Amino acid sequence: MHTYNEIKSQADQLQRTYDLLREMKFDQNSVDQVLFTGCGTSFYLASSAAKIYQSVTGQLTAAVPASELFLHESTLIVPGKKYLIVGISRSGTTSEIILALEHVKGKSDIQTLAVTCNSGTPMEDLADQVIALDHISEKSVVMTQSFTNMLFALQLYSAKQANSVEDLEQLKRVPAIVQEALSDENNVKSLADDHSKQRFIFLGSGSYNGLAKEATLKLKEMTQTECESYSSLEFRHGPISIVDESTAVILLAQIETAAYDQELVKDIRSLGGHVLVVGPVVDKFETNEIIRLTDTINDRNRHAVYLPALQLIAYHRAISLGFDPDKPRNLTQVVKL
Repeated sequence: MHTYNEIKSQADQLQRTYDLLREMKFDQNSVDQVLFTGCGTSFYLASSAAKIYQSVTGQLTAAVPASELFLHESTLIVPGKKYLIVGISRSGTTSEIILALEHVKGKSDIQTLAVTCNSGTPMEDLADQVIALDHISEKSVVMTQSFTNMLFALQLYSAKQANSVEDLEQLKRVPAIVQEALSDENNVKSLADDHSKQRFIFLGSGSYNGLAKEATLKLKEMTQTECESYSSLEFRHGPISIVDESTAVILLAQIETAAYDQELVKDIRSLGGHVLVVGPVVDKFETNEIIRLTDTINDRNRHAVYLPALQLIAYHRAISLGFDPDKPRNLTQVVKL
């Protein structure tokens, strides 16, 4: 299975991404705002990357779907302000990204950075600067290691732009931590194989909300399972009404959210929901299942460590239901208008 192999080989690829970004140099022209943009999975990546970049650099950011840049420019671009647009596309050929970059090409107040897994593409030709991860060459339709590595590359880019030695030192450790996280699939597989769970909810806040949305998309793409994602504490405001014994909730726990995670889990379980918590939690944390992740690096540098578990839930669920993860229904590797 291409999908499985690409999930399991992520640690080695992350190391190659680290080695590549460590040597790259970038322009640091002053801008008023950085806009991160993509489509589908790449937009969810942009959502996380924008919040990480703002946290690390102190620079104002936003994440927007690529189509918004050419359909509704006036809602995003203020005349007289300077922007950096970070376009994200695995293939480098996604139609809306190309249209967006063409739309802003040549505008004096707009700089562009392309992040892709393929050099020599139209996207590269349109951008002022490029991060091309040519070592990522997925055969699967769904994005797995490409998502993880492009996000990791943008974390390294953020740390370099801020000259943050602490963040760079923590990110240096991520490939080894991911390798360790990939060593045990038992919790993931047991939940994925439980056919009594018909509805899946992914919860994550801050820069982890993009990961929750991506996990939802992976499960939907591979299995057509009914699934949704929410910002963690927002889940109480209406959506919690759908929780019952057939509901599985996957909470992306963080050090920042520790004071609130336990009570949220208790509320969900009191309604019959089954909760898998992924992240750093205290020893006596009460839930159904836990995948413990390291607390030795901070929240804004730990994202890549969550992704293998989230991707493997979708993969093992697909296998359990008799789907082929390599051939998701109605999908192709590149979407072109």
